[in-house]
Amino acid sequence: MGVVLYDFGPRYALPLPLVAFQWAGAAVVGISFIMMTVFAGHRTGRAAIDHPRRELTWLAWVPRSSVLRRVGATVGVVGLGLVVVTGLLGPGRPERNLAEFLTWIYFWAGLGVVTGLLGPVWEWLNPFLALDGLVRRLRRDATPERAEDPLARFGVWPAVGLLFLFGCLDVGQVIGHRPLALGLFTLLYTVFTVAGMQRYGSASWLTHVEFFTVFFGLLARFAPLEVTDGRVYLRPLGAGLLDRARGGWDRVLFVILMLSTLAFDALVLTPVWSQVVASPVGRLVLRLGPPGDVGLRALGLVALTLLFLAAFMVCMELVLYFGGVGVDGPATATAFAFTLVPIAYVYDFAHNYANLVVQSQLLLPLLTDPLGLGWQVPPFSGFHPSTFLAPAIVVWYVEVVLIVGGHVVAMWLAHLRAGERFEVAQSVLLSQYPILVLMVLYTMTSLWILAQPIARYP
Repeated sequence: MGVVLYDFGPRYALPLPLVAFQWAGAAVVGISFIMMTVFAGHRTGRAAIDHPRRELTWLAWVPRSSVLRRVGATVGVVGLGLVVVTGLLGPGRPERNLAEFLTWIYFWAGLGVVTGLLGPVWEWLNPFLALDGLVRRLRRDATPERAEDPLARFGVWPAVGLLFLFGCLDVGQVIGHRPLALGLFTLLYTVFTVAGMQRYGSASWLTHVEFFTVFFGLLARFAPLEVTDGRVYLRPLGAGLLDRARGGWDRVLFVILMLSTLAFDALVLTPVWSQVVASPVGRLVLRLGPPGDVGLRALGLVALTLLFLAAFMVCMELVLYFGGVGVDGPATATAFAFTLVPIAYVYDFAHNYANLVVQSQLLLPLLTDPLGLGWQVPPFSGFHPSTFLAPAIVVWYVEVVLIVGGHVVAMWLAHLRAGERFEVAQSVLLSQYPILVLMVLYTMTSLWILAQPIARYP
């Protein structure tokens, strides 16, 4: 998700038809499947998902550093405050508003990428946790966290609903490209979140309701760094997604929503969406004006989510059938759904790569004049970001490498998960054919979507 605040650089004319890149990516995924079968086909049972990890003793001080936690909390709270203030009081043009850059480039895209590379960064920056502690101190509330979890019966269904709402507000252009609406939404969501943490406890609310925490928590499982019991470990990329986790359809749907919201944000830029808008249903809904446009995009997001969910469910039915072993359906579906997180991560990275390396440079100029009062502060007056790292050809090939690599990692994790669940080598192999087909389709579809904004053909 996110917004394109600037359009820069010429479109890239692909040297080969897009289908050549799609089939090449599919071939890489297929070859990786063969290699996994050859080199890891013998790994079954618990041994399939056991992974080595090495403690990084030289980083042992980091989780225990109160100074770093205070700095992180301060950065989070200041960033949140800037989004609210500049969103409500700053310029109405999104390309000149600091709130838009902080939210979509630094927070949603940037923090997601950093989390997948480093680990649980959100735990250090979470402004809601800092504000909850501040409110408790002001209230002089020394009540310890509850031993029981008052929201446990809801799972993460509240977070699923909030992620869907956030996706609709974004793709519907309600808060994207509208700084005032973004600032108001941020303020209301902050009040809602802190009030919920005060009422039900911070741990319970963050675990079940606060969808940013659930979202970044899943991405942190993908990261090579793990923080457990005050210790820092290095582990294989994505291995955290194989660790034990509570199963349930709520978690499955949350992962599917991660995929569909990111994909739909790019899909609305393609000719396919133009055809939807021009269809009889689209024209009928758009007669309602702006609410109709928001509603049509929300329906599109629902349709894509259901399509992704249906594809996953069909795949899981085939996996369980070919696995030939009786297993817990929801728990197994959740375990395999987590193997899709690398796809969501690399798609987010690929989709936002150009924004991260180019538009992120505009932070300092905007900080020197956050309310758009016309302040001219050298050397940032007349500043233009460098596109050195984002010519169209580089953007395209970075996207290709990320997408294909992410699907290979997802395929690898799914293979290990099948080994753990089905144990018999032949059953493991048979169960992976449906997943291979799903990964190939995801790869080709992702490359098609990403190619639309930057590719043109003679």
